[in-house]
Amino acid sequence: MENKVKAVIFDQDGLMFDTERVSKEAWQLAGKEFGIQLEESFLCTIRGRNHADCTRRFQEEFGEERDFEPLRNRKRDIFLKLLEERGVPVKPGLKELLVWLKAHGYKTVLATASTKEYSMHNLLEVGIADYFDDMVTGDMVEQAKPNPQIFYRAAALMGEKPEHCLVLEDSLNGVEAGLRGGFVTVMVPDLTQPDDALRSRVTAVCSSLLEVKELLENGRL
Repeated sequence: MENKVKAVIFDQDGLMFDTERVSKEAWQLAGKEFGIQLEESFLCTIRGRNHADCTRRFQEEFGEERDFEPLRNRKRDIFLKLLEERGVPVKPGLKELLVWLKAHGYKTVLATASTKEYSMHNLLEVGIADYFDDMVTGDMVEQAKPNPQIFYRAAALMGEKPEHCLVLEDSLNGVEAGLRGGFVTVMVPDLTQPDDALRSRVTAVCSSLLEVKELLENGRL
């Protein structure tokens, strides 16, 4: 039987790169400087969201009188410094999956809430830029995940319908966007694990990108 999936849409942070842990560390270091305790229960709600949504969530959590911008800017500076010192950490199976997809004629696109500059830097640093046909970044869409707009844009760039596109995501917001948009949605959890209700809605939950490759190889996607 011919595989249903013809194109693969990749999230970036936490899915391709093990950067969500670095981001969490940066948020908490910045929060400490500002006297704000940023727990995982809050941080998981802003992963994958754009600047406006993060600001709204921050003010919902800590009060409308709190200015999010200085904290966000300090977090970004700490995060980039940590990445510069440590390098971009690649998730297991990423390169193997990309090589397999290219060899078998799948279209691939990056769909991330991050900026184009940051994303291109990461792709070039780890040597995988040539494996992607296109890129959609947060500043190219009005609505952030869990709205599926960024995935619709990615599918349109590849000329494929959502039902023929595999969305690979690690965050709750990203997974929800894939499901709402009618995409074949696979979760590869990072810091946040799915509950039973979410597991029942996605096509699969994989322990790594190597497992995603196995599903594709075996015609299960």
